[in-house]
Amino acid sequence: MSLTAEDLSQIRTIFREEIQTLDGRVEALENYIKEIYSMLKRMEGGMLTDKIFKRLSLEDKLLRINTELLSAAKEAGMELPR
Repeated sequence: MSLTAEDLSQIRTIFREEIQTLDGRVEALENYIKEIYSMLKRMEGGMLTDKIFKRLSLEDKLLRINTELLSAAKEAGMELPR
């Protein structure tokens, strides 16, 4: 069985479409990974574990909560009353 020029053209078209689909999926995965890294970087140093938080003084706990609240409000585009 030999392939005709038309058969080869159809095969090339199918391969191009599949490669474009794979390229799109790879790009989407890259974007997800970048977003995950970005989220982890924002959390790095910004989040305390429960164990560490429990050891803080009451004043430090309140200051930490206030900082997190202000940061969340800023991220949401809100201005909190003072």
